Amino acid sequence: MLKTQKFKFLKAFLLMTLLTMVLGCTNVFAAGGTGVKEPILSQIEPKGVTSVYTGQQLKLRALADSTATVTAKVNGTTVNLTKTSTRTGTMYWFEGSYTVPSVTAGKDLGAISFTAKTASNTETKLSAGLVGVEVPENAGGSSNPGGSSGDNSDISGSVDAVSGQQVSATKKYIDVFKTDDRGEDYAAPYYYNMPKGTIDYVKSVSGNYYELKSGRKVKKSDVAVVADSGSQGNNVISGLNVSVDSKMTTLDIKGKWNVPFNVETSPFTYSSGNWVTSYNATKVTITFDYTTQMNLSGVSIPSGGAFKNATWSTRVKDGVAQGVLELTLSQPNKYYGCYAEYTSTGSLKLRFYNPLNSLSGARIVIDPGHGNNGGNLDSGTIGADGTYESVMNLQKAKALKTELENRGATVYMLDSDGTNLKDLYKRCQLAYDWEPHIYVSVHHNSGAASARGVETYYNTPFSMPLARNINNAIYQAYLQMPYSDGAKNRGYKFSEFAVTRQKQFASVLVEYGFMTNPQEMEILKNSSNVSLFAKHTADGIANYFAGK
Repeated sequence: MLKTQKFKFLKAFLLMTLLTMVLGCTNVFAAGGTGVKEPILSQIEPKGVTSVYTGQQLKLRALADSTATVTAKVNGTTVNLTKTSTRTGTMYWFEGSYTVPSVTAGKDLGAISFTAKTASNTETKLSAGLVGVEVPENAGGSSNPGGSSGDNSDISGSVDAVSGQQVSATKKYIDVFKTDDRGEDYAAPYYYNMPKGTIDYVKSVSGNYYELKSGRKVKKSDVAVVADSGSQGNNVISGLNVSVDSKMTTLDIKGKWNVPFNVETSPFTYSSGNWVTSYNATKVTITFDYTTQMNLSGVSIPSGGAFKNATWSTRVKDGVAQGVLELTLSQPNKYYGCYAEYTSTGSLKLRFYNPLNSLSGARIVIDPGHGNNGGNLDSGTIGADGTYESVMNLQKAKALKTELENRGATVYMLDSDGTNLKDLYKRCQLAYDWEPHIYVSVHHNSGAASARGVETYYNTPFSMPLARNINNAIYQAYLQMPYSDGAKNRGYKFSEFAVTRQKQFASVLVEYGFMTNPQEMEILKNSSNVSLFAKHTADGIANYFAGK
C-alpha cells in the first residue's frame, strides 16, 4: 500500500514537472511563483451562525491586505467595506454594515460572501453558516418608542407548579454554573448571578453543588435550604415600573416570589465554546423562570434612559415555564451590565447605567495586578532584568488613572501598593460596592524569551467590545514606537480569570506585553512609553463608550 502511494505521488510530481518544462511556466512550488499567491484576505466577521432583527445593523468586518478593495455580499446586496486604522500584522481591518430588511420570521439571508481584490489577486471567503433573521415576537403590534406591548396570556393551566426541596442564595451575588455547560470550569458567562434571596428547586446533589430544576448549578456553600418540600407555586409578574435619573434606569418588577432570572443581550455570535466573534447588542432580554403569567399593562419607558420600548410574553423552554421581558436599547451596544437586588418588599430591582458617548461621566475601576498583601509581596512575573510585574502594573495603572481623570472619568484604583491588598474575590466585591461601568485589570505577561505582543481577556459577551477596543488601541501604541517591526497583536480572548467573570459591569484583564522578552521589556518600562500606553488604553476605553 505504501509503495503504491509513493509511486502515485512520484508519477504526479514527474507529470507536473514535465508540464512546467513544456509550457515554460515557473516552478509552482517556489514561493513567489505564479502558482502560489500571497493571501490577501485573512479573517471575516461574522463567520458563524448569527441572528439579527429586522431594521437592525449587521456589522461586517474583514482582515485584508492594505491595498485591497473589500466587499461583502449579503442577501444579494453588495456592501463596500472601508479600511480602518486598526491592523493585525501587515493586514488591516475593513468594516461596513448591512441594514436587515423587513422579512417574515424564520427567513434567512444565506451565507455572506466576502471578497478582497488587489491589482494581482482576488480572494473570497464565505461565512461558515447562515445569518438567521428573527422577528421580535410582538413585531407589527402596538409597541412604539417610549411605549410597550405584550402578550398577557396565562399558561398556568398547561404548566404544573414545580415542587421539592428549595434553596435560597445567601450572598449579595452568587455564581451560577450550567448543568450541561460549554466546557467552562467556572461560572457560566451566559448566566446572570443569583442575587441574595433568589429561590430555586433542587433537582439533585453533585459533590459540593446543587443541580437545580431551572437548569442552573450552584455551590452548596452559597445557598441555604429554606424548605425540604412543597412549592412556591407558579410565579406571576404583575407590575413593572421604569424610572430614569441622570445616571441610571431602574426597573422595579413585582412578582409572587423571588424566582431565578437571567439577563442577556443580543445579537452576538460565538465561534466555538464561549469565544465571541461579533457583538452588536440592540436589546436586553430578561427571563423569569417558573413564571406563567406576565400581567403587565400601561408600562411606559421614560426617555433619556437605557431603553426605548418593551415587549413581554410567556413560553415554556426546556420544560421550564418562563416570562420573557424584552427591552430595546436606546442606543446599540450601550449595555454596561446590570445591578440586581431582591428588596425587602419582595420586588426585584434591576439597575442599568444610561448610555454614555465619551469618558465624561464614566465610572472606572482600575486593578493593578499583584502587589503587597499584608506585607507579603505577590510580585507576579519577574522580568528579564529582574523587575517585578507588580511594580510595572502599578506604574501603568497610575498613568492610566491620570489620563482617564483628565478626560472626565471618575476612577477608583484598588490599593495594591500598601498593605491592604485584597484577594481576587475581595477586589470584585469592592467593585460591586462602588458600582462602576467597567473594570480594567492591569497586567504584564510571561513566556518564552521570544514571546511578544499585547492581548486582552474578557469573559462575558458584553465585555468583548471593551477587550477588543483596548487591545487594538494598545497595539496602535506599539506601532508608533521604534519597536513597531516587533509589535504583535495577540488578540482579545475569552478567559475565566476571576476578575473578568462579573455580570454587573464590563470587565477585562490586559496583558500589555511580555516582561520575559528582553527587547519588549525595555519598551514596557521606558518612562516615555508609559504615558503613550496610558493614552492609547484610554482611547480604547473611549471608543468602547462611543459604541465602537
